[in-house]
Amino acid sequence: MAWARRAVVVLLAAVLAVWVLGSTRPQQINALPDRPPVEMTPTTTEEQPTAPPERRPGPDRRLGVQLSAHHGSDPRPALRVMDRLAAAGARWLRVDVGWRTLQEHGRGPFQAWYVDLIDTVLKGAHDRNLKVIFNLWQTPAWASRSGSAFAPPRNPATYAHAIGLAAQMWATEVDAWEVWNEPNFEAFFEGANPTRYTRMLCAAYPAVKQHDGSPVLMGGLMYNDDVWLEKTYQAGSKPCFDALATHPYLGPSDAAPGTPAYGEVWRLTHTPAMRSVMVAWGDADKKVWITELGWSSGPDNMGNPWDRPVTKRRQARYLGEAVDLIRNDYPYVGPIIWYRDIDGHSASYQDGFGLLHPDLSGKPAYRAFKAAVRNE
Repeated sequence: MAWARRAVVVLLAAVLAVWVLGSTRPQQINALPDRPPVEMTPTTTEEQPTAPPERRPGPDRRLGVQLSAHHGSDPRPALRVMDRLAAAGARWLRVDVGWRTLQEHGRGPFQAWYVDLIDTVLKGAHDRNLKVIFNLWQTPAWASRSGSAFAPPRNPATYAHAIGLAAQMWATEVDAWEVWNEPNFEAFFEGANPTRYTRMLCAAYPAVKQHDGSPVLMGGLMYNDDVWLEKTYQAGSKPCFDALATHPYLGPSDAAPGTPAYGEVWRLTHTPAMRSVMVAWGDADKKVWITELGWSSGPDNMGNPWDRPVTKRRQARYLGEAVDLIRNDYPYVGPIIWYRDIDGHSASYQDGFGLLHPDLSGKPAYRAFKAAVRNE
């Protein structure tokens, strides 16, 4: 009976919603959910390709990639990767920078070797016409509440001082400043406390603006966590950011981009819920920036049922479908950043998100990215 089926669906959705609000479910960093996820069937399969979207005039200047090739002391791998990304038509580059490395020993000047590395990466991006999102996170031990790099600073002013120095140093090479990474996730921001994060965000905002008028981003939040976002507004975040950054990964992670949300935060289709919170607080003019989104083709998920890899072909198709969904349904979305640039050398799930193989040859997703930029 139709009414009975609808009742079952509503009941299941309510159970899942309670689960969402009571726990964290990291998808892209190999943590298990609180219980095995509900089995999902992707809306498209390898055997049933979707029709190509209608062609649109002009390239899409919102598309970009998360850089990982700068994680080391030698900037040359990052420059080679940036050549490939620029050739694909990428317009944006998200560069994560470790505060703990910039100021390892105290509040004083940044470490020279790391400044040289970031200088070279940012100049390389500028030379390739890539706009940069500068993501500053990871607390030095001397400033950390617990000594962990993933704990909030004891004093938000210490983070503000660091990001202010960065803005003073790199204002001409940076196009947006992102305050932390996934602060609503316990493992990346101990306590995942929205009030504590808001204090840090509101300290950082004027410190950046003193030197650079580029946008300051809240987040990026793990998943489309509208409940946590609401709590930051209640804590006073409204005047402290210019755009909201979110990471709308899907879970289970082989689900298709258009999988219905049913109120679940781990869906791309839950993006309108984030928009609704912003509109309710009078922030309709602010954009939502997707600063991480991707699917992994890494076959080894180390026994985590939440981390379900996809084939390389499906990874490519999901990239195109996700961009097309955002274009068609979410006009308030700004830049869209694919996570990430290059695969790692292992078969692990975490090493399979790249557009490029380790030898810099393109995966099918690289070709799909090029097509998405061209609006094909």
